[in-house]
Amino acid sequence: MRWLALPLALLTLACAGDKKAVRIDLPLPPKLDLSEYDAVYFSGFISTEQNREFDTVTEAINFFKNEFAQRDNIDTLDRDPVDLSEYDPREFFEGDQPFFGNLDVEDGDRVLTVTGVVNFEVLDRSGFRQVQATDISGQSYYRTQFVEMTGYVLRMRVYVYELGEGKLLFKELMQDEIDVEGPPGDTRLAFYTLLERMSDRVIGLFANTKVRAERTLL
Repeated sequence: MRWLALPLALLTLACAGDKKAVRIDLPLPPKLDLSEYDAVYFSGFISTEQNREFDTVTEAINFFKNEFAQRDNIDTLDRDPVDLSEYDPREFFEGDQPFFGNLDVEDGDRVLTVTGVVNFEVLDRSGFRQVQATDISGQSYYRTQFVEMTGYVLRMRVYVYELGEGKLLFKELMQDEIDVEGPPGDTRLAFYTLLERMSDRVIGLFANTKVRAERTLL
């Protein structure tokens, strides 16, 4: 088996009866072939939900530019994004997009652009739930109680184009969410938390990442 050849530093053994659970970190290569490209340009996103507290498009671009700057796989183009707010995402990202091929970028045929749609929602998920309680004798039981809960949902449709001819190379819908007890709190912190949880999936398009897996030895 190929995973047995991995360095011992990546293996953690945990005995469970006569079996051993082996945890390993498997390296994953980039999903995209970067042999013909030198840089990534975050050209802009379209936001489908208007956030009153902060600009989700600007925050997402700055976040991923900082994340990519810490990697050595590919450079990040230091260039301001373009305004895509006037375009309908249902049509604009359907396939190859000449718009990106017409951007004035030096050596555009060697540059990839990350773009797409950002949808960040704050939802009221309050309702009656079964919660655990304890009576005077110390016995646990469940009772119905109204619980105030806020849900934060981030959906990103990520598209990768090459800037030479605006050819679409990759697209994927990414989604993550968290529920927090209580009324809406720091929505900006929740947004960044979801970006961080999603960052490996975006970075994994261009850089080496790792996935943790478990094997059982008989």
